[in-house]
Amino acid sequence: MQKLFIEIANTHLKREQGLMGRKKLANNHGMLFDFPYPNRLSFYMRNTYVPLDIAFINEEGVVTEIKSMVPLTTNSIVSRERCKYALEVNRGWFDKNNIVPGSVVKGHGMKQDSKNPLIAQMTPQDLPLNGETQDPNLSPPQPQQENPNPVVMLDRTFKEIFEQADLQGKDLIIIYQTKDRGKEGNKALPPKTISPPYLFEKDAEGHPNALVKAWDNQDASWKSFLIDNIIRLEEKEEKEEKTLL
Repeated sequence: MQKLFIEIANTHLKREQGLMGRKKLANNHGMLFDFPYPNRLSFYMRNTYVPLDIAFINEEGVVTEIKSMVPLTTNSIVSRERCKYALEVNRGWFDKNNIVPGSVVKGHGMKQDSKNPLIAQMTPQDLPLNGETQDPNLSPPQPQQENPNPVVMLDRTFKEIFEQADLQGKDLIIIYQTKDRGKEGNKALPPKTISPPYLFEKDAEGHPNALVKAWDNQDASWKSFLIDNIIRLEEKEEKEEKTLL
């Protein structure tokens, strides 16, 4: 199972903007386009600088086809079938992870139907009829096997976690690494608790939303963190306040 961190484009404005203007897309990151209903989907690469592959995905979460897209071109890439989703990733990500037509996409952002045959379930002939109990001499019913094709499990990006925590005013626990090209290499720092607001900034190369600025509770100061250097990010659990009577 391959994990992919995604941004979701589920409104007209977000789908229209897509990845336009980006000069960089982090490893194992992508954008999921969620449309209101299945249709033949059309994409182009105007003002898009990152070489991309796109997977068209039907309503059940199955990849129907994968195509490559050339930066800054305006030629339309159109799905052969009616699809509800499209998933854009860095060029070569699907090949590298053996994702092909027939592979399954699950998780964050997907609204798969409960009738999806790719989910293990009991077949009708295995179910007892009229409340009868199953013959103990018979073998127990076996669940259907999941689709043998690779599965892509979608998850939230760190940016999306920051945005949600900012709206809710929640603290986050961050595990961060410093990347050193010298002999010591990368170094993971002890977990820190950071507090909102979470402010996005450009990095030294001018990439938007590459840095996030937050209040470091341990050092009692503002710190800026490169999002690409974050190892783990999770919401801090709120302790229940006990009142003595």
